[in-house]
Amino acid sequence: MSFENLLQIFSDKEPRPNKFTLFMGEAIRTAREEAGLSQVELAKIIYKRRATLSDIENGKVEVSTSVLTLLAHVLKKPLAYFLPWYAYRELKQEDLTPLETELLLHFRKIWDEHLQRIAVDQVRVLGEFDPREMILESAEIVADEKQSLEDLKKLLE
Repeated sequence: MSFENLLQIFSDKEPRPNKFTLFMGEAIRTAREEAGLSQVELAKIIYKRRATLSDIENGKVEVSTSVLTLLAHVLKKPLAYFLPWYAYRELKQEDLTPLETELLLHFRKIWDEHLQRIAVDQVRVLGEFDPREMILESAEIVADEKQSLEDLKKLLE
């Protein structure tokens, strides 16, 4: 897409809905449904009326940067998820680390979109995982078991 075409899409003169707002609205709807939220629930979280969110999802309203940022946070999606490919620069292969490249190569072998969604969810969970929390919880369990064993030994004596 040329720069002039991109400028035209973002022009205030371009009627709504248009190709850009329809794409963004559909991405927001999909992410909302994946998160298990109703329009009423999400509208409340982002401080909008349900009718406004409906207009956004139907491409009738262009989303502000602040609302889009809030949506990305609430719906656990990167900002680029809500933008069509022509609206941002794609990562170049040389911008990726070797591990990111390997992950992408394996991801592209997944033939089913549902399985790809599962893979993305698993990577997200791994990214949020903090092993320190697990160690602390395990330490409490071990301490409780040790105390229980000591109590049992005393009881048997």
